[in-house]
Amino acid sequence: MFDNTWIFGYNNDTILTNTKGIQMLTFPDAKVTIEQNPELYRFNFNGTNTSFSDSFGNVLNYTNGVHIGNAAWEIMENGEYMTDAAEVQGEVAPQWFLALPFPGHPQKQLYFYENKAFSTEISVHATKLLCCVIDLSLEQGLGKVVIRDSLIIEDTLAVGKITAVKHANGRDWWVLVNEKNSNRFYRILVDPDGIQVLDTQTMCDIVLDGVGQAGFSTNGEHYFIYGTVSSSQGAYINLYDFDRCNGLFSNHRQYHFVSNGWGGGAFSPDSRYLYINYYTKAYQYDLFATDVWASRVKVAEYDGFLNPGNTTFYLMQLAPDGKIYSSSPGGVRSMHIIHKPDEPGLNCLYEQHGLALPTHNALSMPTFPNYRLGPLDGSSCDTLGINNLPIAWWRSDRDTIEPLSVAFHDLSYYEPETWSWDFGDGSPGSSERHPQHTFPSAGSYEVCLTVSNDNTQNTLCRTLQFTSSAAQNPDIVERISVSPNPFGERLGIALSVQIKNPVFKLYNQTGRLIRTEPLSFGIIEIETGALPAGMYFWEVVTAGEHIKSGKLVK
Repeated sequence: MFDNTWIFGYNNDTILTNTKGIQMLTFPDAKVTIEQNPELYRFNFNGTNTSFSDSFGNVLNYTNGVHIGNAAWEIMENGEYMTDAAEVQGEVAPQWFLALPFPGHPQKQLYFYENKAFSTEISVHATKLLCCVIDLSLEQGLGKVVIRDSLIIEDTLAVGKITAVKHANGRDWWVLVNEKNSNRFYRILVDPDGIQVLDTQTMCDIVLDGVGQAGFSTNGEHYFIYGTVSSSQGAYINLYDFDRCNGLFSNHRQYHFVSNGWGGGAFSPDSRYLYINYYTKAYQYDLFATDVWASRVKVAEYDGFLNPGNTTFYLMQLAPDGKIYSSSPGGVRSMHIIHKPDEPGLNCLYEQHGLALPTHNALSMPTFPNYRLGPLDGSSCDTLGINNLPIAWWRSDRDTIEPLSVAFHDLSYYEPETWSWDFGDGSPGSSERHPQHTFPSAGSYEVCLTVSNDNTQNTLCRTLQFTSSAAQNPDIVERISVSPNPFGERLGIALSVQIKNPVFKLYNQTGRLIRTEPLSFGIIEIETGALPAGMYFWEVVTAGEHIKSGKLVK
């Protein structure tokens, strides 16, 4: 789907080439993988960050709020310096650009964006909402911006927080933007005929603009805006119900609190929980509760970890693997993960600095609507004959202490109603949505999930390999990383898997063991400033068994 590739980082410079660079997160088989991309040296991905992929996860285009790039990692034809966006301002505004497929035009795509933010004695604001059209069939399939800076709205607008949700007919899109420090929202419909500004809606309380995030729940029924206005004015969460048929809000609830820094938010995959980062704290709110604000549960508090700066909490985004990822407001080499966001309270498993990054990321989190939302079956707007045809999609998480035990997590979309698991080992299988299963022995098993509703069914099969050795378990090996390489004053070892008694060993180029460090879940950094320049070798062992090794250069 269109959100399968996330791009982060700074371009390289001549001073900190070991710590800066561009990295990509992709989600093949619903599991995150990370790779560095040396081709993206023209881009800094900071506050504004949006990319657009095909159904196979291949990148089609992306933007950092300044330029639009293509799949050849070059600036797209006619995509340079969109509007008058300044480099610095373009990097610091979250959700400044939004990518949507153009309904009824399979070879075309839209980017919504604001012009350069204007600073006055009162506030920072934008004055225009604009749009560009990309024709993906041009330039040998690399795409070209064929229309740019098309004026949609001219007003005093809040900076960033441009969001969208699928119309109840399953084809069109609602795009929402709000007037600066106002209770007025523009209602914009995107359909095959183009972009229509229908009208505005005035709600109850004024929404004070601040640094933060906005977004729709996975099912499109709820919408939130979160922003930290200032240290003196604090922060606000605004929560609304939303009607996908008519594009109107209702049931506005506002919550004000003291905040000492920036934050962000995201909804759980099942749309029940809203997660909000408050800089040093993270909370979960239950939308099913009678009093949403009273349901607040603290699910994380900053643990003081430095990598190299404070790894506090900032923007959030639900990923294709069903987890929520969170950035930090400074240049660090890790991200936080909510592993089970559909679970209440601490059971959501908010893991701080759980994803090690090969290079720094500051502020950045991509902007994605829910591209996997179908029509609202049976509604008055379900008029196009589009059916929810379920697509099977799942991930598996192995218990690394008990390697034959696996937790399966359903990620299927387009409204499945039943689930049927075949584990390929002769067992009865399961009709649970998220089953736990223990395989009888090491070996190869084809696991299949079939999902269905009244319209159709769909099956996805994957082969899982089980071995008796931890070193042969890809789920363990892939979650151990050592960086940067080349290294300098420090070396980081990231262990995002639970294994028994892990130990890191460092050898010089003659093979002499010079450093031994016990590891624990997460990231540790060791001082390496006293080591001479040259070649080094490393390995990670567990209970005496070699797990992974590599070589490094200082």
